[in-house]
Amino acid sequence: MQKTIWNIVMLLVASTFFWGCDNEINIAADWKETAVIYGALNPNQTKNYIRIQRAYLDQDQAAVAFSNNIDSLYFDTLVVTLDEFVNDSYSQTYSFKKINGNNIDMEKDSGLFYNDDNYLYELSDPLKPSQFATDYKYRIVVRNPQSGYVCQSSTMSVGQAEIKGPVSNNGGTIYFLNESIPVTFQEGKHARAYKVELDFRVKETRKDDPSIEQIKYYKWTLVNLGKTQSLRGFELGRYLVASSGFFATLASVIPENESLERRLLNFDLTFYGISDDFNTYLSVNKPSIGIVQKKPEYSNIENGIGLFASRNITSFTNLNFHSSTTGLIQTNDKTRNLGFIE
Repeated sequence: MQKTIWNIVMLLVASTFFWGCDNEINIAADWKETAVIYGALNPNQTKNYIRIQRAYLDQDQAAVAFSNNIDSLYFDTLVVTLDEFVNDSYSQTYSFKKINGNNIDMEKDSGLFYNDDNYLYELSDPLKPSQFATDYKYRIVVRNPQSGYVCQSSTMSVGQAEIKGPVSNNGGTIYFLNESIPVTFQEGKHARAYKVELDFRVKETRKDDPSIEQIKYYKWTLVNLGKTQSLRGFELGRYLVASSGFFATLASVIPENESLERRLLNFDLTFYGISDDFNTYLSVNKPSIGIVQKKPEYSNIENGIGLFASRNITSFTNLNFHSSTTGLIQTNDKTRNLGFIE
C-alpha cells in the first residue's frame, strides 16, 4: 500500500513539473553585430569589389519579413581597408570606397532581397600577384566607427599562370580533329585549383528572313577545379580534354530548329586560378549526392562570416576556331541537325 501511495505522489510531482514549465523554446540566439563579407581579389583587374552586408535576426518575426529592408542589409558607415604584406612584412594600406553597383552596370538581381541599391566596396589601387621569390598577402579590415565592431580576414595573392596550350600569349586555336585537346599551363603560386572555360558565340539567322539574326552565347568547361600539385606553383598542369565534349555541349544547349541557319563565330578562353580558401569554400558548397544533405558552413572571416579569397584570371579573347570545325559539326552524329553552315 505504501508503495502505491508513493507512486501516486511521484506521478503528481512529475505532472506538476512538466505542466508548470514554460513550454516556449527560444530558437534565436542573442543578437550580435556581424558583417557578411564576400570577395575574391584579382591582381589582373584594374578595380576589385567586395560585398559587405550585415547579418540580421529578430526574435518575433521571420527573417524574410526584413529581407526587403535596406537597414537590415547594409551598414550605415564602414571603414574598409586593405593591408598589403610582402614576404610577411607590412608594406602599405589601401582604402575601399563605397559605391552603388547599379550605377556601374553591376545590378543586383531582383528577388527576395532589397535590390533598389547594390552597395559594394571598390578598390582602385593595383594589386600584385605572388611571384617566384615574393609572396603577397592581403588583409581586409572592416570597422564600424559607430559601434566599434571590427572583423578581418587574410588571403595569399594567387600568382600568374603561364599558358602553353591549347593557346598561348603568341596566339593559337583549338583543333577538334584529334580525340583530345591538351590544356597545358605552368601553375601560378598559391593557386590550389584551376577552371578552364571556353565561351563561344553562334549567329542564328532566319531562313525566311535573313535580316532577322541573333548572336547567342554558350559555355564549354574544359577543366573543372583541377587541383594543383602544390601551393608553391610553377609545376606543369596538363589535362587531356576529350574533343567529343565540345560536340556534346553543342547538342545539349542548342535545340534543333529547321527555320534557322547557324554560323560558328569566335570564342574566348579563360583560365581561373583560385586560392586555397576559395577552393575549400567551393568544395564545401558543391551539391551533395548522398542521403545526408546537411552541409558544413565554411567561413574565413574573423568575427564575421563569409569568404575573402584570391584568384588570378588569364583570358584570351576573340579567338577564331580552326577552319575544319564547322565541317566536323556538320558530320558529327550529335550536331549534324543543328543547321550549322560555313
